[in-house]
Amino acid sequence: MSRQIELRIGLADAMVKLEWSHRTSDIRVLAQDSLSLVATRNEVIGFQILLRATEDFTLVLSRANWLSPLGFCPRVRLDVAMPGLPEQAMECFPVGYLEDDDRRWRAEYLDHADHVAVPAGRPQAVYVRIRIPANLLPGTFTGQVKAYTQYGFEDEELAWTGAFTVQVADVVLLNPSEWSFHLDLWQHCTNVALHHRVPLWSGTHFQILDRYFASLARLGQKAVTVIAAEIPWSGQRCFRDAYYPSYIFEHAVVDVWRDSKGQLHLGTEELERLLAIAEKHGMAKEIEVFGLLNVWVDEEYGFGKVAADAPDSIRVRCYDQRQGRITYLRTAQELSAFIRLLAEHFERTGRIDRVRITADEPADVRLFTERLRFVRAAAPRFRYKVAINHYEFMEQAEPEVVDWVPFLIHACRDPELTARLADELRGKGGRMSWYICCGPAIPNTFLRSPLVEGRLLGWMTYRLHLDGFLRWAFCLWPARPYERISWRAPFWSAGDMYFVLPGSDGAPVETLRYEALRTGIQEYTLLKMLEQRLPPAEAVQVAAEAFRHILRAKSMADFARVAELRAEELYSLDPEDYAAARKTVIEALAQAKGG
Repeated sequence: MSRQIELRIGLADAMVKLEWSHRTSDIRVLAQDSLSLVATRNEVIGFQILLRATEDFTLVLSRANWLSPLGFCPRVRLDVAMPGLPEQAMECFPVGYLEDDDRRWRAEYLDHADHVAVPAGRPQAVYVRIRIPANLLPGTFTGQVKAYTQYGFEDEELAWTGAFTVQVADVVLLNPSEWSFHLDLWQHCTNVALHHRVPLWSGTHFQILDRYFASLARLGQKAVTVIAAEIPWSGQRCFRDAYYPSYIFEHAVVDVWRDSKGQLHLGTEELERLLAIAEKHGMAKEIEVFGLLNVWVDEEYGFGKVAADAPDSIRVRCYDQRQGRITYLRTAQELSAFIRLLAEHFERTGRIDRVRITADEPADVRLFTERLRFVRAAAPRFRYKVAINHYEFMEQAEPEVVDWVPFLIHACRDPELTARLADELRGKGGRMSWYICCGPAIPNTFLRSPLVEGRLLGWMTYRLHLDGFLRWAFCLWPARPYERISWRAPFWSAGDMYFVLPGSDGAPVETLRYEALRTGIQEYTLLKMLEQRLPPAEAVQVAAEAFRHILRAKSMADFARVAELRAEELYSLDPEDYAAARKTVIEALAQAKGG
């Protein structure tokens, strides 16, 4: 007689985030035997399979014979199939847990392995990602999830069957490279080399970066991060966190040397390799250059100016051929020469119009203006981008600042003024996006944040009439991310630093929060398609109907008060409301002529 395992299993929304703690998620209220999804062609959608057992078991997502290292224990094998869909269009990932700042374990990353050991009592999710082919005929497709149990050398037994349907509308979503949403997730390439244990800017490093950039491209990323001078954020002052030492310094991709006559030269081979990969993946529509403007300092720990007579703390490392040693550019004159060489390279390669010299959160308008004018004097054709958490910067800007990225609270302080300023920027070839970072608490994309908050970002961008969204980190991690992702809490919350984790196979490990962000951007794109396919008044009406499912705030100006309001007063936390809003938009597009 075969041994039976007491197993609970069911299907759930993609926005479910399990918890394993003294408040362990009860999958009985989340899991169901069937699930219905709505999609467009050329879209990525997903759902979850939830499991829980009263004893340890090995969960397997392939036909491989994975066992427990201690011998036999119950095995559960999942088989997911959807006839009519190419086999490669569907991927299944065990969802891994990470320990949050509050010591609770929360579901987070899409493990690349095809099996996982599940402890007794722990709820386990499997994320099913479905890429709907662009050429798939519209219609309703039915899939099945089967769970087989097995012990030792016994035959498998079918333990559970669930069904899911995907209603594919006669609408083709644009390719990510064509999305108008200006996604700007800053890349920390130094950290990628560090955690994959490869030499910085080596061939292997660039091969790994190619995989990270491919992942960004699937989100519709439009900007590439270029660190032109050393340590522009002073390593986020990581040297102050001695209790958990983590390397957060950022190193330049531009090489500089001084020849035997004392003349400066620029080495751009590594820069060109970086830009070539970004251009290959369509994410170099904007080249964000850091290290030349508003360099962060920490004088107490020695991270101050290198050139005493310069208005900014630009740090340019230089190999001196005469002395055979590495030094730094220590005068404003040499820094100006370096800036000119960099600008000449971008002009020579035809990229100067896509370059944005970027400043992160300047605090003093007068000092910022002086620093900008220093760069402008050396390279008049450069244009500038500023992430701001002081509203007065937008009102007192130099004309070369064509891209503004206000913090959420400032973007929402006066939504009509924000929209008007955005129109003015577009008129001179710029754009306005918005950002969140270590704050506010809501809405955000922390490990503890409900997944719908990541999805909400696309809807908020559309409602604010802005061009896109910025987050300061896509791939930045403390020393041991899988063991201890929490770092610098409570000032930074777990999840603040990344959307992907470093994979042992040399590829980024994507997360549930990555998937939620993509869903929100896809829905922004569908809303923009409404404007193109429907008469203006009808498009406005459909969008308003969709937003009624999601927004609870009377005005976007209410988001300027996020510090004093609860999430439920501003937006829905129920995944079903987002599904209903999405369905409203897709059905309107399907009915539109030429949908």
